[in-house]
Amino acid sequence: MTSQPRKPRIKSALEHALLGLVAEVPGITGYDIVKIFDLQMAHYWHAHQGQIYPTLDRMVGRGWLRSRDVVQRGRPNKRLYTITPDGQRMLVEWLESPFEELKLKYPALLRCRFLGHLGADGARAKIQEQRAMWEKYLATYRAIERDYFGAPRTYADVNSMFSYFTLRGGIDWMEENIRWCDWAVAEIDRNRRLFASNGHNQRQQRSPAAASSAAAVAPSARGRKPPLRRAAR
Repeated sequence: MTSQPRKPRIKSALEHALLGLVAEVPGITGYDIVKIFDLQMAHYWHAHQGQIYPTLDRMVGRGWLRSRDVVQRGRPNKRLYTITPDGQRMLVEWLESPFEELKLKYPALLRCRFLGHLGADGARAKIQEQRAMWEKYLATYRAIERDYFGAPRTYADVNSMFSYFTLRGGIDWMEENIRWCDWAVAEIDRNRRLFASNGHNQRQQRSPAAASSAAAVAPSARGRKPPLRRAAR
């Protein structure tokens, strides 16, 4: 019995999101696509108007989409997009490809890593600032949930259901971020004594523990690569 060849992993890109949207709504306009990104997708895939329109044009040139211009009286003309068989095939290949590894660049956590340099009050203020932003995002997502999905929750079709799945993921993420901020503030308050030894003079010098840690991960004089360390969870 021969095993099936493993499908290649396909890196997600803006083109895949656009293929999915055009496949769901044949004859959709670029303007409507921009609105969908802003309203429904900003919490997991950022794209702005300056990216979306040129990408749609490139996809038409590659044969993944078709476009048709509609002349309107008293209003600007509009361009409608539909997916081609080649585009549909590309969409399905991406959806069926193996799980894509998560490679994050998360500014909030990167900044958090070094908040000790601001002192207890400064670090606490930055966490509270972050919490306020998560609260704003959560309020936006809750409003979308209320206005478009209602209670009891109903779905117009299967695409609407999976759209809600992404919205629910965004809501859960914001709620978890807020809980994390509350925990982090409590930890700062509980451990204020740690900041006393992290004053301006001490910042200019590495502690023995930090020096030892740096030596452990620094390449040797012979150019060997440092051992990999498991990231803290």
